[in-house]
Amino acid sequence: MKLNKLKLKNFRSYSQETEIDISDLNVIIGKNDVGKSTILEALDIFFNGKPDKYDLCISNDNSQIEITCVFDDLPQDLILDDTIKTSLKDEFLLNSNNKLEIKKKFPISASGSVSEESVIICEYPDNENLKDLLSKKRTTLKNQFEELNINSEGVNRSKSKELRNAIRNHFYPDGNISKITTEIKIDGKLDNEDNRKKIWTGLKKYLPIYSLFFVDKPLTDQDSDIQDPMKEIIKEVLKRDNITPLLVQLKEAVQNASTSLADDTINKLNELDSDLAETLRSNFPKEPTWNSIFKLTLEDNRGVPLNKRGSGMRRLVLLSFFRAQVENRRTANAPNIIYALEEPETSQHPDFQLMIVNALRDLSETDNAQVFFTTHNSNLAKEIPKKSLRYVYSDNGNTNIESGINSDGSDNTEIIDKIIDTLGALPDPKNKVKVLIFVEGENDINGLIGISKLLNSNDDSIINLENNESVAFIPTGGSQLKYYIEKKYLDGLLQSQVHIYDSDIPAYVQSVADLNAENNDKKVGYNTTKLEFENYLHHEAINECYEDLNITINLTEIIDTDDVPEKVAREVHSVTSDTDWDTINPDPLKTEEKQKKKISKAKRQLNTNAINKMTVERLIERGGYDEIKNWLDKIKEFTE
Repeated sequence: MKLNKLKLKNFRSYSQETEIDISDLNVIIGKNDVGKSTILEALDIFFNGKPDKYDLCISNDNSQIEITCVFDDLPQDLILDDTIKTSLKDEFLLNSNNKLEIKKKFPISASGSVSEESVIICEYPDNENLKDLLSKKRTTLKNQFEELNINSEGVNRSKSKELRNAIRNHFYPDGNISKITTEIKIDGKLDNEDNRKKIWTGLKKYLPIYSLFFVDKPLTDQDSDIQDPMKEIIKEVLKRDNITPLLVQLKEAVQNASTSLADDTINKLNELDSDLAETLRSNFPKEPTWNSIFKLTLEDNRGVPLNKRGSGMRRLVLLSFFRAQVENRRTANAPNIIYALEEPETSQHPDFQLMIVNALRDLSETDNAQVFFTTHNSNLAKEIPKKSLRYVYSDNGNTNIESGINSDGSDNTEIIDKIIDTLGALPDPKNKVKVLIFVEGENDINGLIGISKLLNSNDDSIINLENNESVAFIPTGGSQLKYYIEKKYLDGLLQSQVHIYDSDIPAYVQSVADLNAENNDKKVGYNTTKLEFENYLHHEAINECYEDLNITINLTEIIDTDDVPEKVAREVHSVTSDTDWDTINPDPLKTEEKQKKKISKAKRQLNTNAINKMTVERLIERGGYDEIKNWLDKIKEFTE
């Protein structure tokens, strides 16, 4: 499951219900004390804890906090209250958008005590006879099944799912089930015999792990900057597919042995007082909390724990944790997890700040992972795609949140400008810039810089574009905030222009033709003679790039008409996942979404790491040396 939307109501500064759209990477920006950290803490309460009376919004008369999480990317089949698989759709537990919507309510009494109730908001059958169907355990379902005199043919009456389905079909024999938006209570003051408690216990196993790290608080012996990464390692390992069955086996063995001893005790009591013995039975009221049993810490070779070392070193552990997670979460079977950090730039060297943001961005692109962090740092925010930006602001006493893009995918320019103003993210004057290089996107920038470094290392008369103050890149489809800033600042300037676009999109081919038809000696356009820039890479460079990532692929060639990012993404998927490329998810739309994500990830690898594995000889073999040198020579000519 992945978090799709968060709703807050009556929680701190969020008095009215406020919806927050969630993506894989979520960077929360806003002025101080406007409600950024509140979002992270609300999620921590939803997944791991409980609010206190001071979390109640003081500007609202209502005495109940509400935190709602909406999930998509749902499992097609899952185990709830049976050993047989069912689905949220079959149990009518999805909302009107076919997503799982869970609301946690926290009523606060006059004395300040906080209680908790969880409900699923869903489109449920509109029939009084089915209202309490999910609350009934198997024995009660059997009784209702028999009272209704339902034909038992084809119905396994030892399975709750099949009994519920048969009872629903009895009241809707034509299969046309009318539904109504309903709140199904699943936790909070439910009788122990209520089956909804069992359903909630089963459902919680599929929810993501939520890990919140605060990196700006004082460090103590119990500093969770060190404790938390180690705890999260334990929590994630315990949810792995190869570990969970072992825990279930151990739990059952302990429970069976304990129950046997408890029953022996009751039998002996029966000899002394049969009336008392009849009132007793053995029971395990709670599931075992495995992560409280296993402890993990870090210490140096002298036995000194890391929380006794300097704060800078301790912060580096957090950075290293996230970098390691990028490597460890490449398998599709990794547990769902949400990582959240408050201001990761705190107490970090600028180089490490950028490293942790890159690690978090890479982590958000792995399967089954999502990332949140807040920041005030303009240099970090500029590295973030606009679609991942969330701006928090106060308007007439209400806290609002908006995305960096609109629902149609276009730039939310008003919000982006507010973000720039809040961060003070103004570009440096570009008096030294002599050439504007227009490309399609960030990956093309990385690729072109990388290949210019290669050619320059072999022939220093060829321009090196890395950190070259004479040039500025303008991605025509640039998604990151820094490119929005640069493009906006440089629009209308009179520098020379070099446009370099792939030849796979007719619109770009036409753009280059139109540009060159102007016969302007300060403008020139090129289309790649191969399909895309990635087609200039050598297959051995790509194989070596992924070998560094401990992923072995065996490309034997790259040809000019290959869709190289897709070809590589397919190869990587085939060796890191047990699903077929065309059916990654049972939902075709989800499959397409995951394919695009994998292709995008491959494209970035190709234009960063694979570029670094290229040699002049490999570029010549691919037939790209002269063509790319021609582009770079024209750029150099414009800088002189």
